[in-house]
Amino acid sequence: MYSSPQIITDKSNKIFEIPVTYFVQLLADENELFYKAQYNDVVGYVIKNEVACVNKIPNTPYVNNANFRIFTPNGTYLRSTPYESVGATNIVTTIPFMETNLVFFGNCDGEEAISYKGNLWYFCKYIKQSQEYFGYVYSPLCDMLTPIPQNTEQFEYVTPNFEVEQISITNDNQYLNLNTPWHIVIIILICIPCIAIIYFLFKPTKIALQKNSFNKNGKNKEKKKISRLKHSDYYELDSDYFN
Repeated sequence: MYSSPQIITDKSNKIFEIPVTYFVQLLADENELFYKAQYNDVVGYVIKNEVACVNKIPNTPYVNNANFRIFTPNGTYLRSTPYESVGATNIVTTIPFMETNLVFFGNCDGEEAISYKGNLWYFCKYIKQSQEYFGYVYSPLCDMLTPIPQNTEQFEYVTPNFEVEQISITNDNQYLNLNTPWHIVIIILICIPCIAIIYFLFKPTKIALQKNSFNKNGKNKEKKKISRLKHSDYYELDSDYFN
């Protein structure tokens, strides 16, 4: 797993070596040489000719429950790079003696911090007071590394496809499962009250009413006016209307 999608001679961009037979999730076709990939909680890059794509999701894609212990009386540092000679510039946090809350991700070659003890470092996740820290621990300062079994899952190899898949959205709402005629009925039932509301809101208001009456001789009486008060449902009648 690399930190950048480029080949560097001294491999300074190498994060760690993924345990043999385990998997990464390919996220993107980064360039001609690299895929962008994720292993457990770490996102980085893998070289294309070092991986083979499979047609199913593994049941155990990453190493599970791989832990170890800090076994040096003074504890040690979790570092952002596998080098001790740089001093405090790459210290992430301090890990105390006998600490076991360390999750192993993979190995990495680094500096031989102690003569004749080799240059092997562990890349790990350290959980401290609900906080997660990622970095390197010099392996000679550790012990009790959990044995890592090989993954025996077998899959067919396929050519990777990074096209966006169509996502089928499901919902328990019963109305989403109705056929087309029922959709039409529901739309009509919703629209009818809306039309009625619009009609009453914009219905023309009668400003005045006129009443014609006749006397005994059949002649028209004077027209009586009924005036509607503005913004009211009551009517004001002329004083001679009742005469």
